[in-house]
Amino acid sequence: MKTEEQMYEYFNGFGAFVEGGREYEILLEGSNRPPAPWINVIANKLFGFQISESGAGFTWSVNSREYKLTPWSNDPVSDRASEGIYIMDEVTGEVMTPMSLGRSDKGTYRVRHGFGYSKFLHEEDLLSQELTVFVPLEETVKLWKLTLTNRSDKVKYLSLTYYVEWVLGTQREQTAPYILSYYDNEHEYLGAKNIYTMNFQNNNAFLFSNEMIIGYTGDRQEFMGPKGNIIEPRGAEVKLSNNTGVCYDPCGAIQVSVAVQPQESKTVIFGLGQSSSLNEMHRIRYKYKELAAVEAELNKVRAYWDRLLGTVQVQTKNRAVDILVNGWLLYQSVSCRINARAGFYQCGGAYGYRDQLQDTLALLLTEPGILRKQILIACSRQFEEGDVQHWWHPPMGVGVRTRISDDLLWLPYCTAAYIRSTGDSSILKEEVAYIKGPILSEEQHEIMFTPEVSELKESVYEHCKKTIEKTKLGEHGLPLMGGGDWNDGMNEVGIQGKGESVWLAWFFYTLLGDFIPLCYQEGDTDYARELETKRETLLQSIEAHTWDGDWYLRAFYDDGSKLGSKENDECRIDSISQSWSVISGGASPERARRAMQSAWRYLVREEDALSLLLAPPFNKTKKNPGYIKNYIPGIRENGGQYTHAAVWLAIATAKLGNRTEDQSVLNMANTLFTILNPILITQNRKDALRYEKEPYVMTADIALSPPYTGRGGWSWYTGSAGWMYQGLLHWFLGIRKEGKELIIDPATPASFGDYTLVYKFGSTLYEIKVESRSKGILKTERLTLDGKQIQGNRVALVEDGGRHTIIV
Repeated sequence: MKTEEQMYEYFNGFGAFVEGGREYEILLEGSNRPPAPWINVIANKLFGFQISESGAGFTWSVNSREYKLTPWSNDPVSDRASEGIYIMDEVTGEVMTPMSLGRSDKGTYRVRHGFGYSKFLHEEDLLSQELTVFVPLEETVKLWKLTLTNRSDKVKYLSLTYYVEWVLGTQREQTAPYILSYYDNEHEYLGAKNIYTMNFQNNNAFLFSNEMIIGYTGDRQEFMGPKGNIIEPRGAEVKLSNNTGVCYDPCGAIQVSVAVQPQESKTVIFGLGQSSSLNEMHRIRYKYKELAAVEAELNKVRAYWDRLLGTVQVQTKNRAVDILVNGWLLYQSVSCRINARAGFYQCGGAYGYRDQLQDTLALLLTEPGILRKQILIACSRQFEEGDVQHWWHPPMGVGVRTRISDDLLWLPYCTAAYIRSTGDSSILKEEVAYIKGPILSEEQHEIMFTPEVSELKESVYEHCKKTIEKTKLGEHGLPLMGGGDWNDGMNEVGIQGKGESVWLAWFFYTLLGDFIPLCYQEGDTDYARELETKRETLLQSIEAHTWDGDWYLRAFYDDGSKLGSKENDECRIDSISQSWSVISGGASPERARRAMQSAWRYLVREEDALSLLLAPPFNKTKKNPGYIKNYIPGIRENGGQYTHAAVWLAIATAKLGNRTEDQSVLNMANTLFTILNPILITQNRKDALRYEKEPYVMTADIALSPPYTGRGGWSWYTGSAGWMYQGLLHWFLGIRKEGKELIIDPATPASFGDYTLVYKFGSTLYEIKVESRSKGILKTERLTLDGKQIQGNRVALVEDGGRHTIIV
């Protein structure tokens, strides 16, 4: 039988994967704790929270920025908690906490972050504590399930206090004077509401327990005491006064009392909910008075993630790849990026037009309906003129109208990807209303307002066409840069309306190729031919004006000068122009090869495990590309690793290696995916301290700026997670779906070895064994399905409830 230590995978001195990679366990012993908060983000579509290994974090409803229930803090030093559970031994007066809350003098705390829940384990004074916290799939409530086990030979009489610090809006400093707290004696819950808010005026937050509440307060000063703090509050040691009302420093705290017999276990439930309906509040409160209901909802959460993450499972010789692909990448994308839209380092709340469209691309094999829904949402945020909101806040719709040039084009790109993968072209017929509002004047770069819903309603197909028609070309026949393309920080390159984007040209070329078949399918033949001509002319313009000798330019400034050229002292080469020249399939074979060689030579630093966005960084150049220059050289977009783009480079390398059947290029792709894998760059304590951030999720950026080289930027809230999943699964391991066909087209080098994938297609299971790579066979010309040989690399999918074996 394996010991617990042997069950750990990739232990780095602070934590390790357990339960087959499905949980990450963090050990807190004395002063030994991670170098930065290592969190979990747990959310359904309307409610969620983030929580760190210390138990700190915050809870929100509807919109993680606009309607915080408790305070958000991104202070990595103090990691201040605003919620907590306290256990007082009524005989000794000792107070314990199942989460450390930052303490280092109470023994060992074990924290397990899993898919849809976090678990805290601690033992103190012969009382074993196991706390599981999660959000049900469909309800606006956060549940704490605390199981206490008495390891002593005496009865333990315990007073339990659950505390939260209220915000009920955006910032506590603004909302605190207007928070009214009250206690409902009939239904036994402590409620609070913000009586001075525009958008959430009917909402109530409430605390409850499955045990009888014996004390409560809405006064934070009472709970903390004159010298207290979140670690040692006075209110956890005394009976609360039952004070509620207005004009307090607002909080919510409830107390219950339990007795636990020797060797007995007892489970206590606490809940933090929110609703605009009193009936719904009462329903939730009484439902979770029953422990069985809590267990049932927790099982539903686990079953949901098992189904979603279990649609595709891989088994390779590289466990770090397996762990990311089999769970954490998709979990990060769905829970954080799509549902929560918040993380420790950014509390956004808003939808980004291009952001969530790209995130949902990762779900094409597992839950394509989420992408379909996001496409319809994106159509609803398009103005009558064809441009779109760069970002907007639900449910109000307030957002910004900008001159960003790439946002709108992600709509046809993602729509084409959805139809190609699912075969569901009915989405093109869906009719969605536009929005309308003030048009930007010549002097305005952006404007923030709440748009109106337009009377004009058109099909998704027409929405897509309008984005293409809105994209204008400049002097060199390339798309205008506007107020920035994918790289928002280059917001001054083309702000006068003349600068052009080379990256956007490659992207535009790609989506035109994807969209033209849809035009023919819709019978829009004249427009299809028009786009074919436009696409051909665009490619000619790219090749005629943007090749710099060994790589492609990044852009042209408004004055016609080059960016991303050998002529530049700074930003001589940019990653994304090279990667999309290959991803698009547009670059000639020779130029594609040279561009990728240049990117490898100047942007990939194997010794530092970094794949840079551009080099050298902006610093002293007289040209002003935009706010990117305000970043310290080597930080974020300014010459650090911007992981989103680094994944694109890895995908491009995999595609090039597959196209050319070049073992050396495939080895480069393997190296790129390896240095992007957070597990593999944090395998020991030294590397974990250098990197700082969680080893189980992607970070948006990594620094190249001594002495901080190798330090992760913000984690969790990054689109790189979804692209890493697509890159590894679709282009490296080579599993894609087109309609009712499965494509098996690996781009792994021989050194990666053979591997197995299991794909659940409805009720049918397909086991795919790739046995050709270790033999050096780099092109899939034939495969076998249940013992029968098939020419090519495509298998017709059949939902027959059976199990099928495919051997490459």
